[in-house]
Amino acid sequence: MDIHIERKRTADKAGDFICTSSDKLFVLIVDPPERYPYLLLCLDTFSIVQNYSSIPSREELEEDIGEDIKEIYNQEHATISFL
Repeated sequence: MDIHIERKRTADKAGDFICTSSDKLFVLIVDPPERYPYLLLCLDTFSIVQNYSSIPSREELEEDIGEDIKEIYNQEHATISFL
């Protein structure tokens, strides 16, 4: 897999990618009609890690993931290619 992305410091909208210090990749998605519409999805297991009522802070994400976040990336400047 080849990934090209520009980094940023905090998640500020659905679609942002979160990369951990152990290179696990997560994405913040949104399901508008739900009570807790923001979902943290693990791209390794394709499972929902946590639901949020609003966009979570970096600290909340690290607590729910269980490890430090290396970078947060904007989905508008990211591409993923499967090799």
